[in-house]
Amino acid sequence: MMLAVSHAFTGPLLSILGQTGSGFHLRGVSSRGKSTIQYVATSVWGARALLQSWNGTPSGFEGVATAFNDTFLNIEELHKADPRMVGDIVYMLANGQGRLRAKSNGSPQTPQRWRVPVLSSGEVSLEEHMASVGRKIYAGQDLRLINLEADSRAEGAFDVLHGSENSKVFAERVDHACLENCGHAGPIFVEKLMRATDKVGNWRTNIDIFCRSVGKKADVSPGDGQVHRVLKRFALAALAGELATQAGLTGWPKGAARDVAQEMFLTWFEHRDGTTNKEIESAVQRTKDYTSKHLDRFQTIGTTGHDPVDGWRDQEWFYIRPECWKAMHGENNPSEMARLHSEGGFLKTQSGGGFQVRMGRNSPGRPRVYAIRATALVAANEA
Repeated sequence: MMLAVSHAFTGPLLSILGQTGSGFHLRGVSSRGKSTIQYVATSVWGARALLQSWNGTPSGFEGVATAFNDTFLNIEELHKADPRMVGDIVYMLANGQGRLRAKSNGSPQTPQRWRVPVLSSGEVSLEEHMASVGRKIYAGQDLRLINLEADSRAEGAFDVLHGSENSKVFAERVDHACLENCGHAGPIFVEKLMRATDKVGNWRTNIDIFCRSVGKKADVSPGDGQVHRVLKRFALAALAGELATQAGLTGWPKGAARDVAQEMFLTWFEHRDGTTNKEIESAVQRTKDYTSKHLDRFQTIGTTGHDPVDGWRDQEWFYIRPECWKAMHGENNPSEMARLHSEGGFLKTQSGGGFQVRMGRNSPGRPRVYAIRATALVAANEA
């Protein structure tokens, strides 16, 4: 709930900080508190009627997103969205621009534009909903609508009930409070930001510090750009929550919004099984150990001293045959090991994707190999 409220305050910060929209998806079974969380987040800007439904068309969402520009877009019941189009809608909402269209005379219309944070809910994830019609989710869609398990807290979607006998009674109390108190905090927050634009540099620094600190705590690989993008979304929510607290709008202790954003990111990261530095180091170490022991099995390109058993090498790269790559990494999945080397910046790739590259034209048959930077292996080889 605290993360959702913090996220609701991020709308006015997006244009100031040069950030695009995107947001979170609360996934969980019915009657566990997702709707209450959304009501609380919506109350930052207005009444419950602002809560939108996923039952809409791309052009309809263009108009909705424009109407909520710089504030907060809250959408419920993901299962009502057309699973064939919802992925494109998620992209569009996050990227902040509608479709290009022509006027009746053929001249181009100016597309609608917006910057708006999104909070979504549903009993299924975006990936599950798209899979129901055979659509595959792309990483960009998954990152623009970050999936959070919303029914895994101590009391469904809640951590504490503040004296209520059960989560149902607590939800009813909160729902009633949202009906009586709504639409005040957001406008005040905007007013406070307008008077503090000289602190934008400090706000950017706070985001960077959060990302470095939490990324280090989670042991996020520096090369895992996708995870770092998600981390920045949590950092923005942390900043907005702290600024709202400073403005007297939340009643939370200083640092609470930051702590919540950190905890929720770490939970998301653990659930996603993100890549860590230790995983990369372990994979690269296996490659180092093998090449250092079997250096003579790699033919130096340009020489004819012996035939290449495991591959080739030059001053910059080790070109490792796929069968050798599989053997050196044992029971580990070869593609996963290649991905880890790529995450660390040690693997050469070619346009078109894939982890293997073709040898040069001076290599008979131009075999496909895994090309690993020699600098990643040189310390072990010298030893």
